[in-house]
Amino acid sequence: MSQYDAANRAAGQTYTSCVTGSRTSRLDLTGMARPVAAACRHTHETLLRWGVASELIDDALLIASELVTNAEKNAAGAGGAQEIRLTLQAGHVGIAVSDTHPCHRSSAGPSTWIKSHAES
Repeated sequence: MSQYDAANRAAGQTYTSCVTGSRTSRLDLTGMARPVAAACRHTHETLLRWGVASELIDDALLIASELVTNAEKNAAGAGGAQEIRLTLQAGHVGIAVSDTHPCHRSSAGPSTWIKSHAES
């Protein structure tokens, strides 16, 4: 995870930030009963709000679902998915999921980028 303390936040809390030319939204998945559904709902609502084309939102939903599902499977004994982070930067949408698997070196976890036609 990045420069904040996720352990002291309530599950399901959404955090957003906007930097010139870039937007980021995070959803804490820690302890959620249905993290895949929550991540998909967050992804859909956020990308709609950002003006991302609907066909790209469909792709993003599939990617978000796969990343959270993989985090849940791979880190099941260690707590599963912790957070989904969406970033809109320079016409691209980034999707990252952090998990608690002890073998993952990067705190950002698995991520992917897709091309967007939205204005930042």
